[in-house]
Amino acid sequence: MTAVGRVILVGAGPGDPGLITVKGLDYLRRADVVLYDRLIGHALLNQAPSRAMLIDVGKIPRNSQNPQHEINRQLIEHAQAGNLVVRLKGGDPFVFGRGSEELDACRAAGIACDVIPGISSALAAPAAAGIPVTLRGVARHFTVLTAHAETSELPDYDFDALAKLDTLVVLMGLRTLRSLTTRLIDAGRAPDTPAATIASATTPTQRVVTGTLADIADRVEAAGLSSPVVTVIGAVAARAEDVAFQVDDLAKILNENRERDHAKCLANRRVVVTQAETTSSNLHRLLHAHGAEVVHCPLIAIETEPMTDTIFNTIDELRDGRFDWLVFTSVHGVRSFWSLLRLAGCDARTVGHARVAALGKGTAVALSEYGLHADLVPKRALATELASELIERIRDEVVNEPRVLFPRGNLALPTVNNQLTAAGCTVVDPIVYRTHPQMLSDDQRDRLTNGVDAILFCSPSAVEEFARQEIEIGNAIIGCIGPTTADAAQGLGIRVDIVPQEPGSDGLVRALVAHYDALQEVAV
Repeated sequence: MTAVGRVILVGAGPGDPGLITVKGLDYLRRADVVLYDRLIGHALLNQAPSRAMLIDVGKIPRNSQNPQHEINRQLIEHAQAGNLVVRLKGGDPFVFGRGSEELDACRAAGIACDVIPGISSALAAPAAAGIPVTLRGVARHFTVLTAHAETSELPDYDFDALAKLDTLVVLMGLRTLRSLTTRLIDAGRAPDTPAATIASATTPTQRVVTGTLADIADRVEAAGLSSPVVTVIGAVAARAEDVAFQVDDLAKILNENRERDHAKCLANRRVVVTQAETTSSNLHRLLHAHGAEVVHCPLIAIETEPMTDTIFNTIDELRDGRFDWLVFTSVHGVRSFWSLLRLAGCDARTVGHARVAALGKGTAVALSEYGLHADLVPKRALATELASELIERIRDEVVNEPRVLFPRGNLALPTVNNQLTAAGCTVVDPIVYRTHPQMLSDDQRDRLTNGVDAILFCSPSAVEEFARQEIEIGNAIIGCIGPTTADAAQGLGIRVDIVPQEPGSDGLVRALVAHYDALQEVAV
């Protein structure tokens, strides 16, 4: 059995990616799976290993997407599969972050769980606006509270008590700010008490609005501030400064891979990724690096096959040196095959003298994470080219009765198998993973059909499920990772706008950027 992994609850800080702790960054760089919040500094995702699965579990205000029990389930499930799971949470995990619920759920399931504190926006936002939450001779204490309640407009606080406190720091209070200030004034707090509201604290878009308890709600509304905001109420709020927050050098280093010349093309673009969670990480990372808001709506799910006698015997043959080539056409195939290798008590040494072929850079990178170098990667990530180049290599090597092991999915096209068999190879192709359709939730459908700029498909099975669920495309740009996926889409009557010349995630994102570059040039 695979060893059980562990969960690390990491505070990502208030928004500036440079404000994560050194220890938190160290764990992020070693993670196998990252479940991240909506409001983290997304440049941090570039620091996760390329093999890491990135899962967006951010909650949207007044939206039921990603309920806490589902997040708990995913943490446990991924840790039970033997992964190092990083739960990347905005601010500090235990300051209105429901971190204790995740800790309790993991421990109840027998999963080791550690907590790495983070800088809470309750402290960072006032500081970024020049507000000391305590000040000698002015404010001796401060209180942090949330203005958000599950079942009512405001929590059931003792407002008479709150009105007597030096400094109040209010989180999640944009929608209820007017009600909160009115209740405090009714409880005896002076209407001319200084107040300041900080939006998007510690990010380049930080804004600060100042006023008094009596008029701060009007001023915030007039300024058009949007969440997230932190409001400070008390004498110290008079020291607020509306200055832009400077992202420091560390944050720039963390974001150094971002292609800044093109980032403006995808900034504020909402791009839908339909890949399974197990392989969407690289595409997420590339899109985030170009400034896009990624909307994850997986239409398929991948499940590794359970160990069978057939698979076990095939692994035995590989260990005995009875295969000349080991061929992978997807990251799914690599990861599932290695899971089965581990269950059989084997590792990379089992491959022995067999050469390894990989379809595309992403598959080759996945192999390298298990200690294997791909001996053959075709010039273009197409199954026909992989088979053709492999046949040439086998002929050059003058291999008698060549045997090829091709671990595949249940929906793999017969292209590779047919070409190799026709060339005289014996192909053993066990199914090591299965692709299952995944129904979108009502919330996901709403996100998909409201204000989306682009929808990206990375497999024919995702296209087929998209068509089956009869999802409206609207004016969204449709991109396909390669010609096979594009053919599937067009065959189902789905318009295709983008197909990269070089199939793969990198090529798809470059093609999307080029598309928006062209639109901007036309607009100019």
